Amino acid sequence: MDKFFSLVKETINPEALCFPYGPEKIRTVGIITGGAQKEVRQAIDSGLDLYLTGEASEYILHFVKEEHIHYIAAGHYATEKFGIIALGKYIHKQFGIEVDFIDIPNPV
Repeated sequence: MDKFFSLVKETINPEALCFPYGPEKIRTVGIITGGAQKEVRQAIDSGLDLYLTGEASEYILHFVKEEHIHYIAAGHYATEKFGIIALGKYIHKQFGIEVDFIDIPNPV
């Protein structure tokens, strides 16, 4: 878990939160960018070991502890910007339109 969380902090957001309550070995991961904390129930029902999304409310800490799943909240903005960057590259490649991603981080 430590290696996975370190990778998230290095590549997505150094301020990410981790609630490490899942199994020792991570075999399955679910990811939904942005504010998809309520979808953690779907991750649990699917038998996932770890769920990564953008946000976490107070209840999530206790809920995932009781359900024995790892939970990482890596920031709403931080988890969504990868898709926008990829879309810009696609538009440039398909249509030759110059695209610039203006990174204006939002801490919430």
